[in-house]
Amino acid sequence: MSHAVRIDYQGISIQCQSICEMASSQLCKLDKMLDEIEKESARLLNSQTEALRKEIFKTKQKLQSKIDSVLQQARRNAGQGTVVVDSDFMGKHSDAYRVIDEAKELEEMAARLSDTKIIEFESLLNQLLGNRLDEQNEKLKDLASGRVRINVAVQQKINEIDDEIIKQYVYLAWIDHPNENFERIYSIAMAAKEKADNQQYEKVKNQKIEEIKTDLRAEKIDEATIEKIVATSETGAKESIKEVRERANAEIVGEKVRKESVKIIVKAIKSRGFVVDSRSIKIDRANNQVIIVAMKPSGAKAEFKVFLDGKFEYRFDGYEGQACQKDIQPFMQDLEEVYGMKITNRTELWAGNPDKNSTMKYQTVDYNKNRR
Repeated sequence: MSHAVRIDYQGISIQCQSICEMASSQLCKLDKMLDEIEKESARLLNSQTEALRKEIFKTKQKLQSKIDSVLQQARRNAGQGTVVVDSDFMGKHSDAYRVIDEAKELEEMAARLSDTKIIEFESLLNQLLGNRLDEQNEKLKDLASGRVRINVAVQQKINEIDDEIIKQYVYLAWIDHPNENFERIYSIAMAAKEKADNQQYEKVKNQKIEEIKTDLRAEKIDEATIEKIVATSETGAKESIKEVRERANAEIVGEKVRKESVKIIVKAIKSRGFVVDSRSIKIDRANNQVIIVAMKPSGAKAEFKVFLDGKFEYRFDGYEGQACQKDIQPFMQDLEEVYGMKITNRTELWAGNPDKNSTMKYQTVDYNKNRR
Protein backbone atom coordinates (compact mmCIF):
# COMPACT_ATOMS: atom_id res chain seq x y z
CA MET A 1 0.00 0.00 0.00
CA SER A 2 1.44 3.33 -1.00
CA HIS A 3 1.71 6.29 1.35
CA ALA A 4 2.95 9.86 1.29
CA VAL A 5 6.66 10.36 1.92
CA ARG A 6 8.03 13.74 2.94
CA ILE A 7 11.61 14.42 1.85
CA ASP A 8 13.43 17.35 3.43
CA TYR A 9 16.26 18.24 1.07
CA GLN A 10 17.52 21.15 3.15
CA GLY A 11 17.71 18.93 6.22
CA ILE A 12 19.59 16.34 4.18
CA SER A 13 22.00 19.04 3.05
CA ILE A 14 22.65 20.15 6.63
CA GLN A 15 23.42 16.60 7.75
CA CYS A 16 25.60 16.00 4.72
CA GLN A 17 27.51 19.24 5.25
CA SER A 18 28.17 18.40 8.90
CA ILE A 19 29.58 14.99 7.99
CA CYS A 20 31.68 16.39 5.15
CA GLU A 21 33.13 19.09 7.39
CA MET A 22 34.17 16.36 9.80
CA ALA A 23 35.86 14.35 7.05
CA SER A 24 37.67 17.37 5.62
CA SER A 25 39.00 18.41 9.03
CA GLN A 26 40.56 14.97 9.43
CA LEU A 27 42.18 15.14 6.01
CA CYS A 28 43.63 18.58 6.77
CA LYS A 29 45.69 17.06 9.57
CA LEU A 30 47.44 14.56 7.32
CA ASP A 31 50.16 16.84 5.94
CA LYS A 32 51.21 17.91 9.42
CA MET A 33 51.26 14.29 10.57
CA LEU A 34 53.43 13.26 7.64
CA ASP A 35 55.86 16.14 8.18
CA GLU A 36 56.27 15.32 11.85
CA ILE A 37 56.84 11.63 11.14
CA GLU A 38 59.38 12.24 8.41
CA LYS A 39 61.36 14.74 10.51
CA GLU A 40 62.13 11.82 12.77
CA SER A 41 63.10 9.67 9.80
CA ALA A 42 65.66 11.94 8.14
CA ARG A 43 68.22 9.14 7.89
CA LEU A 44 66.02 7.15 5.51
CA LEU A 45 66.54 7.17 1.77
CA ASN A 46 64.15 9.63 0.11
CA SER A 47 63.08 6.91 -2.31
CA GLN A 48 61.91 4.73 0.57
CA THR A 49 59.49 7.29 1.99
CA GLU A 50 58.57 9.24 -1.13
CA ALA A 51 56.39 6.49 -2.61
CA LEU A 52 54.62 6.05 0.71
CA ARG A 53 53.95 9.76 1.10
CA LYS A 54 52.77 10.04 -2.49
CA GLU A 55 50.30 7.21 -1.96
CA ILE A 56 48.83 8.81 1.16
CA PHE A 57 48.72 12.24 -0.50
CA LYS A 58 47.04 10.80 -3.60
CA THR A 59 44.46 9.02 -1.46
CA LYS A 60 43.83 12.25 0.44
CA GLN A 61 43.27 14.21 -2.77
CA LYS A 62 40.85 11.62 -4.14
CA LEU A 63 38.88 11.61 -0.89
CA GLN A 64 38.70 15.41 -0.73
CA SER A 65 37.53 15.55 -4.33
CA LYS A 66 34.75 13.05 -3.59
CA ILE A 67 33.78 14.92 -0.42
CA ASP A 68 33.53 18.19 -2.36
CA SER A 69 31.42 16.49 -5.03
CA VAL A 70 28.96 15.00 -2.50
CA LEU A 71 28.71 18.32 -0.69
CA GLN A 72 27.99 20.24 -3.89
CA GLN A 73 25.29 17.75 -4.83
CA ALA A 74 23.64 18.09 -1.41
CA ARG A 75 23.70 21.89 -1.67
CA ARG A 76 22.15 21.77 -5.13
CA ASN A 77 19.44 19.44 -3.87
CA ALA A 78 18.72 21.73 -0.91
CA GLY A 79 17.07 24.13 -3.34
CA GLN A 80 14.22 21.65 -3.75
CA GLY A 81 13.12 22.37 -0.19
CA THR A 82 10.60 19.90 1.18
CA VAL A 83 8.69 17.66 -1.22
CA VAL A 84 5.96 15.10 -0.65
CA VAL A 85 5.79 12.13 -3.01
CA ASP A 86 3.93 8.83 -3.27
CA SER A 87 6.02 5.94 -1.90
CA ASP A 88 5.24 3.89 -5.00
CA PHE A 89 6.26 6.67 -7.39
CA MET A 90 9.43 8.11 -5.88
CA GLY A 91 11.13 8.66 -9.24
CA LYS A 92 14.17 10.92 -8.96
CA HIS A 93 13.52 11.28 -5.22
CA SER A 94 14.25 7.60 -4.50
CA ASP A 95 17.94 8.43 -4.01
CA ALA A 96 17.33 11.56 -1.91
CA TYR A 97 19.27 10.25 1.09
CA ARG A 98 22.09 8.68 -0.89
CA VAL A 99 24.33 11.71 -0.38
CA ILE A 100 24.23 11.17 3.39
CA ASP A 101 25.27 7.54 2.97
CA GLU A 102 28.07 8.61 0.62
CA ALA A 103 29.21 11.30 3.04
CA LYS A 104 29.32 8.80 5.92
CA GLU A 105 31.33 6.37 3.85
CA LEU A 106 33.84 9.08 2.91
CA GLU A 107 34.09 10.22 6.53
CA GLU A 108 34.90 6.64 7.56
CA MET A 109 37.57 6.47 4.86
CA ALA A 110 39.08 9.75 6.05
CA ALA A 111 39.14 8.45 9.62
CA ARG A 112 40.88 5.26 8.52
CA LEU A 113 43.44 7.28 6.61
CA SER A 114 44.27 9.55 9.55
CA ASP A 115 44.02 6.94 12.31
CA THR A 116 45.15 3.76 10.57
CA LYS A 117 47.26 4.47 7.51
CA ILE A 118 49.36 7.10 9.25
CA ILE A 119 50.04 4.86 12.24
CA GLU A 120 51.02 1.97 10.00
CA PHE A 121 53.22 4.30 7.94
CA GLU A 122 55.01 5.34 11.12
CA SER A 123 55.26 1.69 12.13
CA LEU A 124 57.03 0.86 8.87
CA LEU A 125 59.44 3.78 9.24
CA ASN A 126 60.34 2.49 12.68
CA GLN A 127 61.20 -0.84 11.09
CA LEU A 128 63.32 0.85 8.46
CA LEU A 129 65.09 2.75 11.20
CA GLY A 130 66.00 -0.44 13.02
CA ASN A 131 69.44 -1.70 13.89
CA ARG A 132 70.02 -3.01 10.34
CA LEU A 133 69.31 0.32 8.64
CA ASP A 134 72.63 0.50 6.78
CA GLU A 135 72.35 -3.08 5.55
CA GLN A 136 68.75 -2.57 4.48
CA ASN A 137 69.60 0.61 2.61
CA GLU A 138 72.53 -0.97 0.81
CA LYS A 139 70.48 -3.94 -0.31
CA LEU A 140 67.61 -1.74 -1.41
CA LYS A 141 70.10 0.41 -3.33
CA ASP A 142 71.52 -2.70 -4.98
CA LEU A 143 67.99 -3.85 -5.82
CA ALA A 144 67.04 -0.46 -7.29
CA SER A 145 70.25 -0.25 -9.35
CA GLY A 146 70.02 -3.77 -10.66
CA ARG A 147 73.30 -4.91 -9.09
CA VAL A 148 71.31 -7.46 -7.12
CA ARG A 149 68.48 -9.16 -8.92
CA ILE A 150 65.45 -10.63 -7.28
CA ASN A 151 63.72 -13.65 -8.74
CA VAL A 152 61.72 -12.40 -11.74
CA ALA A 153 58.52 -14.14 -10.63
CA VAL A 154 58.88 -12.70 -7.13
CA GLN A 155 59.68 -9.24 -8.48
CA GLN A 156 56.59 -9.27 -10.70
CA LYS A 157 54.31 -10.17 -7.82
CA ILE A 158 55.86 -7.53 -5.59
CA ASN A 159 55.32 -4.93 -8.32
CA GLU A 160 51.63 -5.86 -8.42
CA ILE A 161 51.14 -4.91 -4.76
CA ASP A 162 49.18 -1.65 -4.71
CA ASP A 163 49.66 -0.82 -1.03
CA GLU A 164 53.08 0.83 -0.72
CA ILE A 165 53.36 0.00 2.96
CA ILE A 166 52.80 -3.71 2.34
CA LYS A 167 55.19 -3.57 -0.60
CA GLN A 168 57.92 -2.15 1.65
CA TYR A 169 57.39 -4.90 4.22
CA VAL A 170 57.70 -7.50 1.47
CA TYR A 171 60.98 -5.94 0.36
CA LEU A 172 62.23 -6.06 3.94
CA ALA A 173 61.23 -9.73 4.17
CA TRP A 174 63.09 -10.41 0.94
CA ILE A 175 66.25 -8.84 2.42
CA ASP A 176 66.22 -11.45 5.17
CA HIS A 177 64.97 -14.32 3.00
CA PRO A 178 66.23 -13.71 -0.57
CA ASN A 179 65.92 -17.36 -1.60
CA GLU A 180 62.31 -17.94 -0.54
CA ASN A 181 59.37 -17.93 -2.94
CA PHE A 182 56.90 -15.06 -3.00
CA GLU A 183 54.23 -16.79 -0.91
CA ARG A 184 56.71 -17.45 1.89
CA ILE A 185 58.16 -13.93 1.70
CA TYR A 186 54.67 -12.40 1.75
CA SER A 187 53.68 -14.50 4.78
CA ILE A 188 56.79 -13.42 6.67
CA ALA A 189 56.13 -9.78 5.70
CA MET A 190 52.53 -9.84 6.93
CA ALA A 191 53.52 -11.40 10.24
CA ALA A 192 56.19 -8.72 10.71
CA LYS A 193 53.72 -5.97 9.77
CA GLU A 194 51.08 -7.21 12.22
CA LYS A 195 53.58 -7.35 15.07
CA ALA A 196 55.02 -3.91 14.27
CA ASP A 197 51.56 -2.36 13.84
CA ASN A 198 50.27 -3.74 17.14
CA GLN A 199 53.28 -2.29 18.93
CA GLN A 200 52.77 1.08 17.25
CA TYR A 201 49.03 1.20 18.02
CA GLU A 202 49.77 0.50 21.68
CA LYS A 203 52.44 3.20 21.64
CA VAL A 204 50.23 5.94 20.16
CA LYS A 205 46.85 4.94 21.64
CA ASN A 206 46.87 7.54 24.42
CA GLN A 207 48.11 10.21 22.01
CA LYS A 208 45.28 9.48 19.57
CA ILE A 209 42.74 9.57 22.40
CA GLU A 210 44.05 12.99 23.44
CA GLU A 211 43.77 14.21 19.84
CA ILE A 212 40.15 13.04 19.74
CA LYS A 213 39.47 14.83 23.04
CA THR A 214 40.87 18.01 21.48
CA ASP A 215 38.51 17.62 18.52
CA LEU A 216 35.55 17.22 20.89
CA ARG A 217 36.54 20.23 22.97
CA ALA A 218 36.80 22.33 19.83
CA GLU A 219 33.09 21.66 19.32
CA LYS A 220 32.33 22.70 22.92
CA ILE A 221 31.38 19.17 24.00
CA ASP A 222 31.17 18.98 27.80
CA GLU A 223 33.87 17.07 29.70
CA ALA A 224 31.52 14.45 31.15
CA THR A 225 30.35 13.50 27.66
CA ILE A 226 33.94 13.48 26.40
CA GLU A 227 34.99 11.03 29.11
CA LYS A 228 32.15 8.69 28.19
CA ILE A 229 33.11 8.86 24.53
CA VAL A 230 36.80 8.09 25.07
CA ALA A 231 36.23 5.27 27.55
CA THR A 232 37.78 2.17 25.96
CA SER A 233 36.85 -1.48 26.23
CA GLU A 234 39.15 -4.47 26.62
CA THR A 235 39.73 -4.67 22.86
CA GLY A 236 43.13 -4.09 21.28
CA ALA A 237 44.57 -0.62 20.79
CA LYS A 238 43.63 -0.44 17.09
CA GLU A 239 40.02 -1.42 17.78
CA SER A 240 39.83 0.98 20.73
CA ILE A 241 41.01 3.92 18.63
CA LYS A 242 38.47 3.03 15.94
CA GLU A 243 35.58 2.76 18.43
CA VAL A 244 36.42 6.05 20.13
CA ARG A 245 36.77 7.83 16.80
CA GLU A 246 33.35 6.56 15.64
CA ARG A 247 31.64 7.72 18.85
CA ALA A 248 33.42 11.07 18.75
CA ASN A 249 32.51 11.70 15.12
CA ALA A 250 28.86 10.86 15.77
CA GLU A 251 28.82 13.32 18.67
CA ILE A 252 30.52 16.07 16.68
CA VAL A 253 28.19 15.65 13.70
CA GLY A 254 25.21 15.78 16.07
CA GLU A 255 26.57 18.97 17.63
CA LYS A 256 27.02 20.53 14.20
CA VAL A 257 23.42 19.65 13.28
CA ARG A 258 22.22 21.23 16.52
CA LYS A 259 24.17 24.41 15.80
CA GLU A 260 22.52 24.61 12.40
CA SER A 261 19.13 24.06 14.05
CA VAL A 262 19.83 26.96 16.40
CA LYS A 263 20.76 29.21 13.48
CA ILE A 264 17.55 28.31 11.62
CA ILE A 265 15.35 28.85 14.67
CA VAL A 266 16.93 32.22 15.46
CA LYS A 267 16.55 33.36 11.85
CA ALA A 268 12.92 32.24 11.71
CA ILE A 269 11.91 33.82 15.01
CA LYS A 270 13.63 37.12 14.13
CA SER A 271 11.65 37.23 10.89
CA ARG A 272 8.49 37.21 13.04
CA GLY A 273 9.44 40.35 14.95
CA PHE A 274 11.20 38.81 17.93
CA VAL A 275 14.50 40.14 19.24
CA VAL A 276 17.18 37.58 20.07
CA ASP A 277 20.13 38.84 22.07
CA SER A 278 23.23 36.67 21.76
CA ARG A 279 23.43 36.72 25.57
CA SER A 280 20.04 35.00 25.68
CA ILE A 281 21.39 31.94 23.88
CA LYS A 282 22.80 29.71 26.61
CA ILE A 283 24.26 26.22 26.70
CA ASP A 284 22.87 23.98 29.43
CA ARG A 285 25.65 21.37 29.78
CA ALA A 286 23.90 19.46 32.54
CA ASN A 287 20.93 18.66 30.29
CA ASN A 288 22.89 18.75 27.01
CA GLN A 289 20.73 21.42 25.41
CA VAL A 290 20.85 24.96 24.08
CA ILE A 291 18.31 27.45 25.42
CA ILE A 292 17.17 30.39 23.28
CA VAL A 293 14.98 33.18 24.64
CA ALA A 294 13.38 35.68 22.24
CA MET A 295 11.31 38.75 23.19
CA LYS A 296 8.91 41.19 21.57
CA PRO A 297 8.47 44.83 22.66
CA SER A 298 4.95 43.86 23.75
CA GLY A 299 6.37 41.48 26.34
CA ALA A 300 5.60 38.30 24.42
CA LYS A 301 8.30 35.70 24.88
CA ALA A 302 9.36 32.60 22.95
CA GLU A 303 11.70 30.05 24.53
CA PHE A 304 13.41 27.17 22.78
CA LYS A 305 15.37 24.14 23.92
CA VAL A 306 17.46 22.54 21.20
CA PHE A 307 18.83 19.06 21.84
CA LEU A 308 21.83 17.24 20.41
CA ASP A 309 19.86 15.05 17.99
CA GLY A 310 18.13 18.01 16.35
CA LYS A 311 14.94 17.79 18.41
CA PHE A 312 13.72 20.96 19.96
CA GLU A 313 10.93 22.20 22.18
CA TYR A 314 9.49 25.69 22.27
CA ARG A 315 6.93 27.65 24.19
CA PHE A 316 5.27 31.04 23.78
CA ASP A 317 4.31 33.10 26.83
CA GLY A 318 2.82 36.51 27.60
CA TYR A 319 -0.16 36.42 25.22
CA GLU A 320 -3.82 37.07 25.89
CA GLY A 321 -5.95 34.02 25.21
CA GLN A 322 -5.29 32.50 21.80
CA ALA A 323 -3.30 35.48 20.53
CA CYS A 324 -0.10 33.42 20.54
CA GLN A 325 -1.45 31.50 17.54
CA LYS A 326 -0.80 34.57 15.38
CA ASP A 327 2.93 34.08 15.98
CA ILE A 328 3.04 30.31 16.35
CA GLN A 329 1.32 29.30 13.14
CA PRO A 330 3.40 31.52 10.79
CA PHE A 331 6.54 30.45 12.65
CA MET A 332 5.71 26.78 12.17
CA GLN A 333 4.92 27.41 8.52
CA ASP A 334 8.29 29.13 8.05
CA LEU A 335 10.12 26.23 9.65
CA GLU A 336 8.50 23.74 7.31
CA GLU A 337 8.26 25.65 4.04
CA VAL A 338 11.21 28.05 4.23
CA TYR A 339 13.70 26.24 6.45
CA GLY A 340 12.74 22.62 5.85
CA MET A 341 12.14 21.54 9.48
CA LYS A 342 9.05 19.35 9.74
CA ILE A 343 6.99 19.36 12.95
CA THR A 344 6.12 15.70 13.50
CA ASN A 345 5.19 15.35 17.19
CA ARG A 346 3.21 18.09 18.86
CA THR A 347 2.19 18.41 22.49
CA GLU A 348 0.10 21.30 23.78
CA LEU A 349 0.62 22.36 27.39
CA TRP A 350 -1.36 25.18 28.94
CA ALA A 351 -0.05 26.88 32.08
CA GLY A 352 -2.32 28.66 34.55
CA ASN A 353 -5.49 30.26 33.21
CA PRO A 354 -6.06 29.01 29.64
CA ASP A 355 -7.54 32.40 28.75
CA LYS A 356 -4.51 34.42 29.88
CA ASN A 357 -0.72 34.12 29.53
CA SER A 358 -1.05 31.04 27.35
CA THR A 359 1.85 28.65 27.01
CA MET A 360 2.23 26.10 24.23
CA LYS A 361 5.00 23.58 23.65
CA TYR A 362 5.85 21.73 20.45
CA GLN A 363 8.52 19.19 19.66
CA THR A 364 10.15 18.31 16.36
CA VAL A 365 12.37 15.41 15.45
CA ASP A 366 15.71 15.75 13.73
CA TYR A 367 16.05 16.12 9.98
CA ASN A 368 16.55 12.49 9.03
CA LYS A 369 13.75 10.85 10.99
CA ASN A 370 11.39 11.04 8.01
CA ARG A 371 13.60 8.68 6.06
CA ARG A 372 11.88 5.52 4.89
